[in-house]
Amino acid sequence: MLPDEKTIKSRSVNVYKTLARLWRCTFAELQAQCRLGTTELCLSIARLLQENKIRQERTAGEVYYMVVV
Repeated sequence: MLPDEKTIKSRSVNVYKTLARLWRCTFAELQAQCRLGTTELCLSIARLLQENKIRQERTAGEVYYMVVV
């Protein structure tokens, strides 16, 4: 079962705060830091990308997420 909108928003805030603190992270690093499952983290990242609060870039074959400044 998918989480509701309120839960997704709350988790997105935590993901954003983590990225702001760590500068940039891979999916696995974010997952470890935020202690979220794959689905929950994907939904949080998708929300933040839609809101243009974070961006993703590929470097040396790895995808990194970072806060848009």
